Amino acid sequence: MRDVFEKRINLILISAILVACIAIGIPLAFSHCEVRTDANEATVTTAATEATTQTQTTAPPITRSENDFQVVSEEVRIGSKKAQSSVVEKSEKKSEPAESKKSAKEKAQAEKAKAAKAAKAEKKTEKPTEAVQFATAKPVKHKASYDDQWNAGYLVAIDNPDKGYSCPHIELSDKDRDLLERLCYGEFGSGGFTGAALIAQSVKNAMVQLGTSDVATIIKRFRYTGSTSRGTSTACKKAVIYVFDMDKDAVQHRLLYMYNPSMVSSAFHESCNYICTFKEIRFFD
Repeated sequence: MRDVFEKRINLILISAILVACIAIGIPLAFSHCEVRTDANEATVTTAATEATTQTQTTAPPITRSENDFQVVSEEVRIGSKKAQSSVVEKSEKKSEPAESKKSAKEKAQAEKAKAAKAAKAEKKTEKPTEAVQFATAKPVKHKASYDDQWNAGYLVAIDNPDKGYSCPHIELSDKDRDLLERLCYGEFGSGGFTGAALIAQSVKNAMVQLGTSDVATIIKRFRYTGSTSRGTSTACKKAVIYVFDMDKDAVQHRLLYMYNPSMVSSAFHESCNYICTFKEIRFFD
């Protein structure tokens, strides 16, 4: 009986010990698992961190600030501008020969037009204007006698004749005579004998001033513009005989210049000493 009781006591003790062992062992097992789990997570975390660090070391992330974007934008703008400039330069280089050729052509045309305008200006016949103030003979208190002048052989009488005027004799060659007769007709053929005589006297006075009897020289130096290619008339021939062969004068005063104010205006002529007018032609010394 005692043996049976002891066996039961031992079984109870063993059971208690097992229960105690089981009670103590289970929490330890769970604790051990949690630590391992944390260790695994820590290992994984550490590995990930190292990988991230390695990645950051190998290829650092690119960050862009606002200034960076402005710089990039500026670079793009400059690049675009350079590209446009390149295109423009190519275009200009391509069109340069045509433009240069066009410019040279326009310049030549402008110079040609300018030369033509200058040549035209020299030959231009200006119309009279009211701004021209006609010169007048010096006023005198007592006008000279017209009858005395006409009786002396002068064709035109004036208020203030030059009583000391005289013109020496000049001999004409046949060539100069022919040219002078045609010049009188071309300058004032509509003036008849008196008009032609006034022209002949002007030419004779110019010959005395220059010391030459060459009619061509007088035409050039005194700028006569009347045509000498239309022939002459009997009145012009008689006027040349009257002035050069008979040593008569159309007016008792020296004559050097003349012009028609109904055709042109001339400040130069009007600045000279006005002598007389015959059929709208004004004569000056």
